[in-house]
Amino acid sequence: MLPWWGWALVWAVLLVGGGLWLFVLSRRVWSSAKALGREVERAGALLSELEARVDDLREVDPPPTAVTQDPARLRAQYREQRAERAAVRRTRRAERLPPWARVD
Repeated sequence: MLPWWGWALVWAVLLVGGGLWLFVLSRRVWSSAKALGREVERAGALLSELEARVDDLREVDPPPTAVTQDPARLRAQYREQRAERAAVRRTRRAERLPPWARVD
């Protein structure tokens, strides 16, 4: 059994250790909060730059919609794009064929 001053010493060590532990944890939280603040500030600056860029792009006239264009031209454009995609697909498939199945 400890004398009274032994118990007081144990409690003092517990209190000082707990205070030190809380101090270390609070320092970690504070440094994390500072890093978060810097990151939020950087994100805010980036966002303001992006908003300025969007404002610049809004001044450019948007391309005309399909509803307001000539249907014959749109149909021809669609057929050209479809033929290009088919040619690319044929080329890609031909490359994957084994050598004995290729037609040269």
